[in-house]
Amino acid sequence: MNDYYLRAETEADMVEAFHNAGLEIPHVEGQIIDGTVLDCNGIRLDLGWIGPITRIVNDEPVTDSGFHANLRVAGELPPEVLAELPILDPPPAVPMRVWA
Repeated sequence: MNDYYLRAETEADMVEAFHNAGLEIPHVEGQIIDGTVLDCNGIRLDLGWIGPITRIVNDEPVTDSGFHANLRVAGELPPEVLAELPILDPPPAVPMRVWA
């Protein structure tokens, strides 16, 4: 099991990154549904579609307006797929959302 934390400037950029990686995200009435399960050559991918995040820093809310997503992979993705995804490196020390 591998978890990846992703950040792109916009939701459209995130969708494009997934498309470039060969991962098509299903839409329902034009919306991507948080919790979507994808398949990459038989490997299960769980998608957390998050958007902008707000953290409290020094008792003040601070918003990162970039678009965020989490990806849990039940196995290993090929390097050429990973290379297309906007993976945060290093990953956040305290992610806003984690997998249960």
